[in-house]
Amino acid sequence: MPSSSEPLLAEIFSKIEQLAARQAEAEATIRHLEEELADTRAELAETKAQLTRSRLDAEFLTLSHRLADTPEGLLTARRIIASLIRKVDAAITMVKNDPAEQ
Repeated sequence: MPSSSEPLLAEIFSKIEQLAARQAEAEATIRHLEEELADTRAELAETKAQLTRSRLDAEFLTLSHRLADTPEGLLTARRIIASLIRKVDAAITMVKNDPAEQ
């Protein structure tokens, strides 16, 4: 004689199977979203790096156009700046080696 609890147990077992299937689907979705998030973060980091490089390029171009309007003028400006840097370096070296300060 079948007990009255058998249909109830079958229904509970069926619901447990359904819940286990939903949990497996949710876990698969979570794994997929975590991978997508990692990819998006990597893409964001690359985009930020590219943005930084682009900003530096824009700054350089802006500055170079302020220094000179022509390629020849830019070369002249670069030579002048390089000369000034050498003179500043020489002055710093002279100050460091000044015997009066010792």
